[in-house]
Amino acid sequence: MQIILDVMGGDQIPGNLVEGGVRAAREFDLDIVLVGDPPVIRSSLKKLGAIEGSQVSILASESVIRMDEPPVQAVRKKRDSSLVRGLHALREQDGDALVSPGNTGAVVAGSLFTLGRIPGIPRPGLVANLPSVDGADFAMVDVGATVDCMPEHLVHFASMGSIYARDVMGISRPRVGLLSIGEEKGKGNRLASKTFSLLQDAPITFAGNVESHQLLNGRPVDVVVCDGFVGNVFLKATEGAVGAIVSLLKAGLSSSRRAKLGAMMLRPILRHLVGKLDYHSRGGAPLLGVNGVVIVAHGRSDADAIVGAIDVARRAVSSGMRKHLAESVEGKAT
Repeated sequence: MQIILDVMGGDQIPGNLVEGGVRAAREFDLDIVLVGDPPVIRSSLKKLGAIEGSQVSILASESVIRMDEPPVQAVRKKRDSSLVRGLHALREQDGDALVSPGNTGAVVAGSLFTLGRIPGIPRPGLVANLPSVDGADFAMVDVGATVDCMPEHLVHFASMGSIYARDVMGISRPRVGLLSIGEEKGKGNRLASKTFSLLQDAPITFAGNVESHQLLNGRPVDVVVCDGFVGNVFLKATEGAVGAIVSLLKAGLSSSRRAKLGAMMLRPILRHLVGKLDYHSRGGAPLLGVNGVVIVAHGRSDADAIVGAIDVARRAVSSGMRKHLAESVEGKAT
């Protein structure tokens, strides 16, 4: 299996992303194609003691799409960027999947322009694994690919999310919930109300509405469906809440000598808590519905997160997830 990794588009220095690619190649016995500036990549490989040509190769690119660039214009203008070069390599089957920690909007736009959608799927959806108190993750789709949705789009998200949960997360019969402002049928806006009715008749295990406060604590379902605007707001609000809690704990545990002594004893527990609530460590978010396996890693992904994102890509390819998504639209049993 060969995974294409964009090492230029993230917030981290390319060397950290190269390290993640090299580690993943060794850990999972993969071939990794590093897309970016060859001198920069070769310098990083040298520092890691890695050899170009064994399990690691380089695909040269000349520019980078920055995080603050307008996605569509950047993809059309920077055809020699690491992201676009990587997507073209994936389209030409010079790799089985692409992982990028770059501009999410550009990854979505570039994937649609270069790979196209799976026939029958009107809009793509990003699916993210999120933590829960009981230790088991749940999946949320969409978390930012399609911000303006129709009810039919959310029905497709539910179907694709179910296949992802089965193929990649290993849940044999995923339960799907619709994110709303109340558990009762009819709660929510017109989009939620219409989607609820459609999901009742969809070929999935639909568990009804779920509320946001239930997700991290009770994990009522395996897959949560919402439009990309709501999903992205939920994701960032959760990230901000976790960060605020960590900051408050740090401030409280350094407020006095006695608190500092307590902090030393609690440090292993706090590290475990932060790790459990940190969704970045869970790898990347697959872009469901495009004609290829594309994984969007967090912009701040370090080497560990890149290893996790490549693992998600590996499992998606091994399970035949893209093929199963296409078959679900055609009405075949999956």
